[in-house]
Formats: sequence, structure tokens, C-alpha cells
Amino acid sequence: MEKRKRDTQWGMLLEHTKERLGEKAFSQDYVRACRILEKRLLDMNEKAYAQLGRELISSVEWRVKTPESCVNKLLRKGKRPTLENARERLNDIAGVRVVCSFLDDIYQLCRRMAYDYEFEFVKQKDYVKHPKSSGYQSLHLIVRVPVGEGRKVRAEIQFRTQAMDFWACVEHHFVYKGTGEHGKRVEKELRKCARSIYRIDRKMMSIRNKMEEENALSL
Repeated sequence: MEKRKRDTQWGMLLEHTKERLGEKAFSQDYVRACRILEKRLLDMNEKAYAQLGRELISSVEWRVKTPESCVNKLLRKGKRPTLENARERLNDIAGVRVVCSFLDDIYQLCRRMAYDYEFEFVKQKDYVKHPKSSGYQSLHLIVRVPVGEGRKVRAEIQFRTQAMDFWACVEHHFVYKGTGEHGKRVEKELRKCARSIYRIDRKMMSIRNKMEEENALSL
């Protein structure tokens, strides 16, 4: 009887948190943060084109985490699924993905955003130099974004090349989780693909640099 009561209370807490997270009053600050970041990134891209004659960014996309996703992530972290914990513990309720053509562009953009006076730097995670065990590569930046009336919310910006984005998108199509021999073989192959993608990114950057040097000499 006592266990059933606890289960009922826990279920009510989960549903209550999901309902609160889905309210416009909660989500609108994160939507605003994404739009602010998107605008700043696109402004940077225009300035880079004026200075360099080429764009740094291929695309910018953003999303706000669903209530279900927020609750599940809190549970994975071992935290109670509450509105307060979502605000304090989750860095990626607001998420922006920036896709670039070249490897050094992602670092240049990340530096510009990290030192932008409007945003408060929180932390950076470099999964390019130190890929995840799966092979995943991306440069993550966490910032606090002012959204009005003294309020700030945290947002995660992911910087990656087109090749890294291709790997990340396709990787989701593979069902290989588990400890079986087949799963381990697929994981190994995906890591090999990720390493190949990194080498290709470096090679493409080298080709671009040589072309820019030759163009500068011909002027």
C-alpha cells in the first residue's frame, strides 16, 4: 500500500513538472534566448563575409527542449523532476546548432560568442579535440543570455562542420545500443568514420588556406 502511494505521488510530480515546463511562461524565455543567439550569429556571419569574402556559417538551427525530454534528463542525472531543477541543472533547454564549412571557423565563432559582452560565459566542452566515446564531435559553448527584466537563461550552442553534422545526423539512424557483438562492431565502425571525418576536415581547411595564399600572391 505504501509503495503504491509513493508511486502515485511520484507520477503526479512527473506530470505536474511536465505541465509546468510546457507552459508558455516557462518556455518563452528560452525561445527568446534562441532567437537572440541566432540573430547575433547571423550578424557575425555578415561581418565575416564583408571582411573575408566568404561566410563562416552554413546554417543555424535552434530548438527548445520538450517537457518530456527535460524530465527524462533530470532523472538520468539523479535529480528530482522539478521546475527549479530544470532551470538550475539543465544547460541545454535552449539549444542552437551552428554548422560551418571549415574546422577553424567553428573555433573562431566560438571565441567571438564566448567573449561577446552581451552574453555571460559559463563553460566550453571541446568534443572535437576530445571526441565522445561514440565518436561524436562538436564544440559546445554554454552561455547565459539576457532575456529581459534582469532575467537570464542558459543556452547551449553547438558548433560543428558540415561533415561532423552529417555524422551526427546519420548516427541516429543506427540501432546499435547494447553489449552484443553486433553493437560493438557498429560502434567501432562509427568511431572509425568519425576519425576519417576529422582528417577530411583538416585536409579541406588546408586546401582552402593554400588557395587563399595563392590568391593573395596573385594580387
